[in-house]
Amino acid sequence: MLRLIDRAADLLGHAAAWLFFLTGAMITYEVLARYLFNAPTIWAAELSQLLLLWGSFMAMATLLRQRAHIRITLLTARLGDRGRQACEAFTLIFIAGFSAVAAWHGWLIAYDSFERGRSTGTMLNIPNWWSEMVIPLGFLVLLLQCLAEVLRVLRHGAPAEAEGSGEA
Repeated sequence: MLRLIDRAADLLGHAAAWLFFLTGAMITYEVLARYLFNAPTIWAAELSQLLLLWGSFMAMATLLRQRAHIRITLLTARLGDRGRQACEAFTLIFIAGFSAVAAWHGWLIAYDSFERGRSTGTMLNIPNWWSEMVIPLGFLVLLLQCLAEVLRVLRHGAPAEAEGSGEA
């Protein structure tokens, strides 16, 4: 089960990387079209915002798995193995709780927008739920990854603090 969660997080992380790449390509195209050919698009800005939003929320779980989020280790670096394990487990459980609340409320907002037919009101008139749905999905995967990491911490202890890794 842990492998399945890890694979889902990694797949979403890779998809997020491609979304960031596509965003860069769209913005580059928009700049060239606007300033070289005096022919701006009506779609590049709005779609790039949508892809950035999706990419950011889709990458959360894989970043947690890789321990790539910002970590402040001033206190935990001074603790013993058991203290670091307890802090790591507590932190992951806290993040899991927050993720559950965010996923639930995000779902309610996205479903309400879907049900009411809300849209952006821009030229593309994209349905609001397209951008809102990534919040419950992203936080649900983050919740599952947190639970997987808690099991790992309880089984194997906290990951070692990397010296000189730029962590504060």
